[in-house]
Amino acid sequence: MKLDNKTNIELLQIKENVCCDPTSSNPTGGIFLYTAAARKKLDAIDRAITENMRVARVARGNAPTSDGYSGRKSNRRK
Repeated sequence: MKLDNKTNIELLQIKENVCCDPTSSNPTGGIFLYTAAARKKLDAIDRAITENMRVARVARGNAPTSDGYSGRKSNRRK
């Protein structure tokens, strides 16, 4: 599945198509809503959307930091 150079609107349309496809839904009674192949496609689409959002932020000059989470335990007292 080629997701390069697609806009977020196109990616959301592809995601909707995967979700609506009856072959991608798991039979009732399972833990997961979608089959493994459908989950893999949906994950790739979500990652592509996130990457597009990151590229847009960088283009606006609001570059995100990629140094990881520095939340609650970053300033620990000893």
